[in-house]
Amino acid sequence: MRSFSLKLNQVEARQPILIRQEFSPQDYETLISNEYKTKRERYGVLDLIGWDFKDFQTQYLTHHFHSYPARFIPQIPKTFIKLFTEEDDIVIDPFCGCGTAIVEAFLNGRDSIGNDFNPLACLIAKTKARLIPDAELDLLGKKILEIKRYIDSDHRRREYLRKLPKRNISNLFNRDMINEICLIKENLDELKDKEAIYELGLVALSATIWSIIEAENGIDIFVNFHKKINSMTSTIKELGKVVKRPPKVTVINGDARNLQIDSKISPLIITSPPYVNALDYYRVHMYNMLWLGLDYENFRRHEIGGHSHFIANRFRLLTEYLADMFRSIIEMNRVLKGGGICVIVVGNSSLEYELIESYKFFIAMAKHTNFKPIKVISRNIDTTRKYTSKSIGKIDDEYIVVLEKERDLKGISAKEDGLVEDVVAKLMKEFEQRVKEMPGTSLRGKRVSKERLERNAGRIAEAIKFIPQDIKIKNEG
Repeated sequence: MRSFSLKLNQVEARQPILIRQEFSPQDYETLISNEYKTKRERYGVLDLIGWDFKDFQTQYLTHHFHSYPARFIPQIPKTFIKLFTEEDDIVIDPFCGCGTAIVEAFLNGRDSIGNDFNPLACLIAKTKARLIPDAELDLLGKKILEIKRYIDSDHRRREYLRKLPKRNISNLFNRDMINEICLIKENLDELKDKEAIYELGLVALSATIWSIIEAENGIDIFVNFHKKINSMTSTIKELGKVVKRPPKVTVINGDARNLQIDSKISPLIITSPPYVNALDYYRVHMYNMLWLGLDYENFRRHEIGGHSHFIANRFRLLTEYLADMFRSIIEMNRVLKGGGICVIVVGNSSLEYELIESYKFFIAMAKHTNFKPIKVISRNIDTTRKYTSKSIGKIDDEYIVVLEKERDLKGISAKEDGLVEDVVAKLMKEFEQRVKEMPGTSLRGKRVSKERLERNAGRIAEAIKFIPQDIKIKNEG
């Protein structure tokens, strides 16, 4: 077994650590499985890991249940869970998405709380971190055979008319496909009193619909749905062999700016919040949520960082995003124990040809919320594994921001606007100055006139004027 010497020097948080050494899965398991006496030693381990995780298996066990945009690879949460928590600790992910961190906590004997505003994400996350008795899986199998008989006998005789949103992608769904999807959903609804297998069936149906969209052509709906159910059932049985004593999993369909979680209960937050201007999650999930009967319209209205917000002045989107993230960090401080670790995985993005270095914004906000920046780690993204919006530009790297809670935020609430307004204004004025001095930091080879770029400073100034209006939480009540 290869041995390692720890690099224990403190690393300046503003300078990303670049790890590009040869690094095998065996090296990784050795590093994270060792027992380290001090937190300083565990921080040192982070300098030794090859964070690109090249040639690592990332779709093991339930991680393969459902495609999901911009999710992080499981090795990232696994690393921090193994190094900074003990069995029976609670791991929190305020932007849990499809539940990557929740699954890793589940696999490693830690209780977990996941939160997400997207109801489809919550459904997927719950299903991926749950054991189901064989008897219930057998019941689901019998229901699938019943559905097959319906499909074979009368799905062409009965019309399930469904009006689809007016988008080009609607053309992928012909009448027979719509009928089969609706018939499958109708039969699954008969299992509503069996929550675990009902939700498993819904996730399988959602994954089938997603496969149509990803492939951009028609598929045999029931055949692919049946294959997905069989694969998921086999995986859950395998999961039962790995997890002998399942920890507690709680998934909340809620707002990260107002977490419905008790204070000071967790030693670790590991999360990947939305990237500003990267994509609209509600658009990505529109069809899945439509057929599953989930409220995608409510999600659309209140989505954080959505690409479709503030079309007339994109920099107002940035102020809204920064306010939402700042409120979320206030809440992260509240639910963490003293000395707890907060890990935020985020990529840079672009607005009007200006680079948005998100990790720097998070570091700046952390210092206003009693977090001490420990490290920033840069890693390359395998773009074949991680979906990002093609229309915004390829995001091929991301940053792991490691923060440590120094003390509680006394007398400060995420619902109050005063501090949020002050901090966002300060950050935006610094951003405005940078754009004045060095416009066009994210051209990506595009030719844009000097006059076009010079207008950005004025747009940022306008966005700053609207901060008191744009930072207000819009989904209360």
